[in-house]
Formats: sequence, structure tokens, C-alpha cells
Amino acid sequence: MLRRGLLCLILLVFPLAIVSADSLEPEALLERMQEGGLVIYWRHAATDRSQRDTDLSDMSRCEVQRNLNDHGRDQARKVGKGFDDHAIPVERILTSPFCRNIDSARIAFGEESWEVREDLFNVPPVRDRQRQQDLVTALQRYLVTAPEDAEKNVVIVGHNINLQRAARVQIDEGEIAVFEPGGDTPRVIGILTPDDFR
Repeated sequence: MLRRGLLCLILLVFPLAIVSADSLEPEALLERMQEGGLVIYWRHAATDRSQRDTDLSDMSRCEVQRNLNDHGRDQARKVGKGFDDHAIPVERILTSPFCRNIDSARIAFGEESWEVREDLFNVPPVRDRQRQQDLVTALQRYLVTAPEDAEKNVVIVGHNINLQRAARVQIDEGEIAVFEPGGDTPRVIGILTPDDFR
């Protein structure tokens, strides 16, 4: 209950961004992604909501975390196939250390194709306020930093609350928010669902 109240307070202070009327429709957004130079933020695929994160002291213990369900695994396959079918170039893939994020990356992009980043850790379980802010600041920095290769994209497999606090954008499990880097604040240019890759 306390966590829900805190989320409501956060949303009052930092209202969610509305994707602007000139944001790209899925087909145009996929074409833009083919050109590279973007930061692609993918909220991990759908999870089994009957599970909870009960012990995060050892992040390799997937059995004590909320994990992907069958629908989520299907979403991850669609995303990976979509990147292949649309020839979307990827410079690197960064993921939160949670099993649901790593599994999303693994199913979509293959074994050991990603880099686990502690600064993408999910915000809600973190009790230290300074560390929470450090996580938000780190994500903001990722979202405004262009790929080293301007013809490729950086993919981040992250969490919802982190994105809400860093960019005031909310996406559902499995959805993708695409950012054009540069400037001081993250700028979202469109949102995709896994089905948009068809």
C-alpha cells in the first residue's frame, strides 16, 4: 500500500509524458530505427504476475523473482524476429540484472549478446533514496547518449518505473519506447508493441 501511494505521489510530481501528435507511427518508426542513431528502450516482456520478487540478494536465483510467462516468451521471440526481419542495426544491448530482463534479451537476441548493467536495476525494491536517484540519473544519461556508431542503435532492456521517473514515459510489459538522443532531456519519438513488428 505504501509503495502504491509513493507511486501516486511520483506521478503527481512528475506527470507522464504524452507522446506528441507528431510522433512516428509504427511503420515510420521501424524505418527510422533502420537508420540507426537511436536509443531503444524495451520494457521486459510479459511476466507471471502470480510470482513476486522475494529475494534479490542473489540476482542469479531466478526462482525467487517474477519471471516471463509463455506470452512474454512469445513477445520476446517476436521482438527478436522483428529486429531481424526489419534489419534494425544494433550496436549493443544493455539489460537490468533481473532474470525477466536477461531472459527477454536472450530469447530475442541470442545467448550472451547483452551486457548486464547494475545501474539499470529496478527502482522500486531499492530502499536507499540516493541510490534510487542515481539509477534515474543513469537512465537519463543513457537515453540522451547517442550510439558510438551513428548507423546503429543501443537497446536497453529495462523497467517501467525507471522509465517513468527518468523520462516521464509509461509503457506496458513488452512495449518499446524509442528515443532520439542529444540534448539534456530524453525525447521519445514513438512507441511500439511486439505486434507492430509484423
